[in-house]
Amino acid sequence: MSLPSPFRIIAHRGASGYAPENTMAAFRAAMTMSVTEIETDVHFSRDRQLLLLHDDTLERTTNGKGRPGDFDLEELKSLDAGSWADPEKNADLAWTSDFAGESLITLDELFAEFGARLTYHVELKDPEYGVAEAVAESVGAAGLATQTFVTGFERSNDLLRARSALPGLRTTPLIPTSRDPGEAIATCADEGHDGVSIHIDAATTELVEIAHGAGLEIRCWGVRTRESMASGAACGINGMTINWPDWLQEWAATESSRA
Repeated sequence: MSLPSPFRIIAHRGASGYAPENTMAAFRAAMTMSVTEIETDVHFSRDRQLLLLHDDTLERTTNGKGRPGDFDLEELKSLDAGSWADPEKNADLAWTSDFAGESLITLDELFAEFGARLTYHVELKDPEYGVAEAVAESVGAAGLATQTFVTGFERSNDLLRARSALPGLRTTPLIPTSRDPGEAIATCADEGHDGVSIHIDAATTELVEIAHGAGLEIRCWGVRTRESMASGAACGINGMTINWPDWLQEWAATESSRA
């Protein structure tokens, strides 16, 4: 099959199947794989720095406890974000080395490290008002507006405010499984977003055609197996976030060779 354009292979929290999520090690692993797009998540620290962290609390992926917003960045940077995975409990992770001591990083640090070499998909996790504008400010300071998407679940107004604060930013709402994807696609188009991201198991050729007909890119989230990845990609979606970006690279290379 011919791949749609664009077809985005997006390393989810970095190449998080191979290195600790949302750390510099995971983003460097993605670069090593020649991945050019990455996804990450942002929370405010107490001193209003944009910390890259998925969860609302620190327990799962660091040796800290509590909300990131309860600590200043200096305190958060002292935590170990590279020792949390127990191979017996996380069989889907194939970390390539011992990442003990890997630290949490900020959005500014991510941009400073990779600059224009990457396209960024920044998910708004912190519910606090103002995080959208803070992300826009960080992106603008780095000169990366046209290379950045802002995303989030049920955050349409925040995404649009970020784009209003920094023209050139693109917006891609993430659609929870509780919503009808067809209705969500129509709403995203009506609200003026640039794309939409649905769960991989919801992807169908019909939904792809509806999204494209409405002028939207359509991507997927929630990939856990090679089988679901291949099934979703075969519907003609514009790519997906994935912990194992090399899986999708291999699939895309195989499909391109058949075209």
